[in-house]
Amino acid sequence: MNMRSRILSILCIVALLLTSLAPVSSLALTADEAYAEGYDVSVQLEAEGAVLLKNSGILPLAEGTGVTVLGAMSYNYVEGGTGSAGGLDDENTVLMLDAFFEAGLDVNEDAWYWLEEQCGGERGVDSADPAQVGWTSYQKIHEFAPDVYEAAKDTLLLDGYTDYAIVTFSRSGAEGASPALDYDGDGSTLTGSTYLELDENEKALLAFTKENFAHTIVLVNSAAAMELGFIDSEEYNVDACLWIGHPGEAGITGVATLLTGRNNPSGRLVDTYAYDMTTNPTFYNTDDNRYANANGQTFYQYEEGIYVGYRYFETADSVGYFDSDEFASIAFKNGSVRGYDQVVQFPFGFGLSYTTFTEEIVSSDITLAPHGVNTVTVKVTNTGDVAGKNVVELYMDAPYQSDTERFGIKGRGLEKAKVVLVGFDKTDVLEPGASQELTLSFATDALASFDNFGQGCYVLENGTYTFNVQKDAHQWGDRASASVTFDLAEALIYNEEGVGARDTDKVVAKNALNDVTAGDGNMVDGYLSRSDIAGGMKAIMAHTSDETPNEEVTDAIEEVLALTDDESAEYTFETYLGGVKTTVTETLYAHGNNMMPFSEKTPDGLDAESFEDPLWDQTYYVVEGQITDNGNPVVVDSEPSEAHHVLTVQDLAGVDIYTEEGLKLFDLLANMTTIDEAIEIQGNSGWQVSEIASVGKPAEKSSDGPGEAANGTFPGATWFPCAVSIAATWNTDLARLEGVAYGHQAILAGVGDADAPAMNTHRSPFGGRNFEYYSEDGFIAGEIGGNAIAGIQSTGTSVFTKHAALNDGDTNRGGNTTWANEQAIREIYMLPYEISLKTYNANGVMGSLNRIGMSWFHYGMYKTIMREEWGWQGMLITDGDGGSGDCYNTPVAMLSVQGSMLSRGTYINARSTEAAYGDATEYVYARSMLHNIMRNCLYQYASTLTK
Repeated sequence: MNMRSRILSILCIVALLLTSLAPVSSLALTADEAYAEGYDVSVQLEAEGAVLLKNSGILPLAEGTGVTVLGAMSYNYVEGGTGSAGGLDDENTVLMLDAFFEAGLDVNEDAWYWLEEQCGGERGVDSADPAQVGWTSYQKIHEFAPDVYEAAKDTLLLDGYTDYAIVTFSRSGAEGASPALDYDGDGSTLTGSTYLELDENEKALLAFTKENFAHTIVLVNSAAAMELGFIDSEEYNVDACLWIGHPGEAGITGVATLLTGRNNPSGRLVDTYAYDMTTNPTFYNTDDNRYANANGQTFYQYEEGIYVGYRYFETADSVGYFDSDEFASIAFKNGSVRGYDQVVQFPFGFGLSYTTFTEEIVSSDITLAPHGVNTVTVKVTNTGDVAGKNVVELYMDAPYQSDTERFGIKGRGLEKAKVVLVGFDKTDVLEPGASQELTLSFATDALASFDNFGQGCYVLENGTYTFNVQKDAHQWGDRASASVTFDLAEALIYNEEGVGARDTDKVVAKNALNDVTAGDGNMVDGYLSRSDIAGGMKAIMAHTSDETPNEEVTDAIEEVLALTDDESAEYTFETYLGGVKTTVTETLYAHGNNMMPFSEKTPDGLDAESFEDPLWDQTYYVVEGQITDNGNPVVVDSEPSEAHHVLTVQDLAGVDIYTEEGLKLFDLLANMTTIDEAIEIQGNSGWQVSEIASVGKPAEKSSDGPGEAANGTFPGATWFPCAVSIAATWNTDLARLEGVAYGHQAILAGVGDADAPAMNTHRSPFGGRNFEYYSEDGFIAGEIGGNAIAGIQSTGTSVFTKHAALNDGDTNRGGNTTWANEQAIREIYMLPYEISLKTYNANGVMGSLNRIGMSWFHYGMYKTIMREEWGWQGMLITDGDGGSGDCYNTPVAMLSVQGSMLSRGTYINARSTEAAYGDATEYVYARSMLHNIMRNCLYQYASTLTK
């Protein structure tokens, strides 16, 4: 660790004790200033985001306490995952030795330098990796064999340093593949071990510390939820456990301040931690799934529906499933269990502190009026002996099956999780005895469920709503800190005949993904239902990830997937509409795409030739010295006699496109461009956004890197703590500061458009890029990620938040057919993006690489929902390069949903593409989409300019 880092971290610790960080307002930072800002933010992220999971009274350690640091991954701890959200492990990486010394601990230096020598003398020496695959590999666990420690006892076990051992267990993640479900290689995912359990060398290390040390403190260095039952096992003497996620290059300094009590743990988990991964329904439908027909097409079936993460575990517990004989008779991977406490080790939202807090609802204003806002005010009091922060978590317990005729499948009703997070906030540092009141606000419309099987729109069912202040997701019912109820006498139906569109929607939201909901012919009656958790789980567990293909798609799907060139087929499927099973027919095109330039009608029934034919090559003028009533420039189409200049993109800096006048101005600006420029933007937006000379827009560099600006290619940039660590702070202000710091470094790196942040859902602990995504819950992901976006954009840097949506597993992500019901898609998987786009004005989105159903960039998701319902006007690009010619991810398919290609020159007019699909510009629909893409691109650039 260099001297600059040491000084900065000392200053940072002092700052953390005194106040919260304030944003740096200047955009013209030097590299050193930007590094200092990023460093300080990183330290506070871990100081507030690390989660205390267990404490048998030994923490905090008194300053001067002697500790021995053991474990290969204490030296080579994982800063972050690998791939497009990675970063650079460089001279700025803080070692535990330095961080612990600075926090006031007396570290056994002989043991540390022995550990350093075992690891090759510095971080990342792959030849010293005991797994012999390289330290950054996520395929193996990197711990030394027991005899390595036994042989070094004379060095490790020094007087004054045998009271406390600090051990780190790390798990990484990577783009392109998932952690191993069959880590031990016994040929089955249902027996043996997974990557997310301790291996034999790690267990042996715990046995070594039990034999030789009075106490063991475990640091869990993993963004993915692990099986942590070992911390309560009598085989070991784990007295304290702190989850630290992936702390980036500097966050370990914040972790150290928690060990000595200079800061009080206030992080809360953003995922559910189960004792046994096989009790999670997603375990049976993730990773490498292939059909026995359809040329081995890969797939994911989100059979669990809305019951993801805590929504599953809490709902299953509420109906008594975990206490049932049927559940107790199941032989899970780790054996049979009974009761919630044997299934879930740490609920979503869990986290310990060195003090205690009470939470009391002191007032509430809940009317559940359509388009209204409700509030709950909570008084938090520190009833313990030390200062600290507390998180207030507000959950809704909504009525279930109050009307099974009108809502959901007739006789079954609309699916509802037992509890759903609807609000949260974090206190300031409260001294012992001090109190603070926090008011949590939530819109009525945001509570509505999407009833795709019944009403085909959003609904808020009639019945009793309970709003609980809970310590975690499991503290509902009598365990809640405080509750308030409201009886909704009449259901709210968000359609034209009911209460209209939700306030945040431009038009009424209606079913847009019926073909995706219908699934692959094996699912429409198989989605998990609260009415029969046991039967649903039995069906789900019959499907096993990574096993020999034993499932087939229908002949109709196989036929559609085989379509090529300009072929089409009438695809007929069954789904539930109006509560009853209904047959639906839709037109699908090459490789399963549901919209192409030559389509006669759009999937929502519009005549494709009815779109307005746009203008190109026009000239407009800005009348200087004049503005409209809204403060926008006055633009005219004839050269005026007054002082004027030709309209450019700079003239629209700060113009709000989400107004009628603003939209018209950006349309006029797009009219000034050429169709060739639009083709360039649509087909050549890979790691760049090209120049648009006609309106003065310069070329911009785009770069991967949610973890570090410019993805580790800019010297001195900060590798920030991972998204999960940021979310675990439950601090939106801190997330925004991280975005500001990131944006400043992006500017220094010359990045105008950051492919960040990433907001997919932790559907399964085995998502390869879970470190890159925030949570299993879409609401907290949207609020934390949305604030990060606002911070980035405030610096003048644009974003492509990614990968919308259902890109939640990384194995076979390219071309994978992903099936889920529309309720789950909207309420869970699209929710983070909905919040980011609507509330925080994200000006760019990167879509997913997988198919949604059979379609690459499904019209219903990207055009109907994002553009028509949400009214979003930002720039949409693909993930992955796409391909020319006759392929499923062709640029003409992307054009059809108003999006551009993340590629180097994959154009709609490429010879091979035209040979397969014809000249797209012959169709007014395609020309209209090109014009809209240009308008979106110009808005994205102008939205971050200052007037």
